[in-house]
Amino acid sequence: MARILLAEDDEIMRISVYDKLKKYGWQVDEAPDGLKARELCGRNVYNLLISDIRMPGLDGLGLLQYVLKQSPDTDVIIMTAYGSVNDAINCLREGASEYILKPFDMDDLIIRVNRLLETQAMKAKCEILEENCRQQNEREMIGNGPAMQRVYSVIEQAAPTNATILITGESGTGKEMAARAIHRASERRDNPFVSINCAAIPEGLIESELFGHEKGAFTGADRQRKGKFELADNGTLLLDELGDLPGPLQAKLLRVLQESEFERVGGSKTVRVDVRVLACTSKNLQQEVEDGNFRQDLLYRLRVIPLEMPPLKDRREDIDELCRFFIAEFNTLHGRNVSITAKAVACLRQYDFPGNVRELRNLLERAAVLCRTPEITPSDLPAELTRLYDQEDDDYNLSTAVAKAERRCLQSALLQCGGNRTNAAKMLGISRKNLWEKLKMHDIA
Repeated sequence: MARILLAEDDEIMRISVYDKLKKYGWQVDEAPDGLKARELCGRNVYNLLISDIRMPGLDGLGLLQYVLKQSPDTDVIIMTAYGSVNDAINCLREGASEYILKPFDMDDLIIRVNRLLETQAMKAKCEILEENCRQQNEREMIGNGPAMQRVYSVIEQAAPTNATILITGESGTGKEMAARAIHRASERRDNPFVSINCAAIPEGLIESELFGHEKGAFTGADRQRKGKFELADNGTLLLDELGDLPGPLQAKLLRVLQESEFERVGGSKTVRVDVRVLACTSKNLQQEVEDGNFRQDLLYRLRVIPLEMPPLKDRREDIDELCRFFIAEFNTLHGRNVSITAKAVACLRQYDFPGNVRELRNLLERAAVLCRTPEITPSDLPAELTRLYDQEDDDYNLSTAVAKAERRCLQSALLQCGGNRTNAAKMLGISRKNLWEKLKMHDIA
């Protein structure tokens, strides 16, 4: 809801304009003079100021200069009588958005107010797009096994609410994708989804990133800047790797979760927001509480609804579908046209994937780019994956077994030597030329 400050010393005019603005559902504060208006601007953030040019104590120009210094994003409409047009023009030069001559038609004022607020909304959307440029296209969650069905069930029940959700799980299990799925299934889907990685930002900057800062708040703060909470207003904010949030900020975050308000760094004005918070962590927050690194009350506030993402080793039945999805993605991305054999998928299903879905995705991208045939086969996968599969291979042909053992030996030597063929040849006890011939024979890049 837009917040408007009306500054007018004429009581009849002030009441008339106030009543008209309230009919449109805007939140309106009123001030009988410039000094009271300045006091209110010092306590609150307004989308729009509507001010008379001539007021006792502090005139419209002085109020305009104060407001724009404190809140550059606030638009200002100056109300003036015909004889003060030159003063109104000076206000335009100082940064006022518009002026309107008294007496004026109330509907004309409403049209101007609507236009300015709509422009602000458009600017906010552009700012959000800049802040939230997607590093990757939105992807649906993949997998239909029992483990993922439990995840879908929690999302289906919790997404339509405003409840805070704590998403836990090992690195690479898709916690951020789950958060995006919750946002898409919520009533806030058409509003911003803003994400911040608490572990990736230096401790000295994280407060400014979350809550914004005022001009001059610290060295280099040459302008007022909105934080992630303001950018996510009416939408969803994802606090990724929340377990790494510094202790002093945990208390401020708790206040925002409880009261939906905060102050920017270096500021004293209270900013109110309507944000749904989702949190992700790969840490055991209960253990962090016991170790004195995380607040117990904050954990209670975040863990209204817990959602645990299963590791890939507990949902191996989804690997076939994940392979098809990722390979189709890489075919489009890299201009390839490859598929994957059943044997290669069988190799992948036997591996534990400590890096989970992220590791599988990276592995398949490398295979899709480097494979020299239209199909990804076990030979295109890392040796540690094929070794398990080869142990269960029922092909007892001696020459085949020797060839497989030689290939694994060559791959292992190259891996240990960081790809240096000269050192690998020395380790294997063969010449560099002989190594080159064997690599060519086994089709090892």
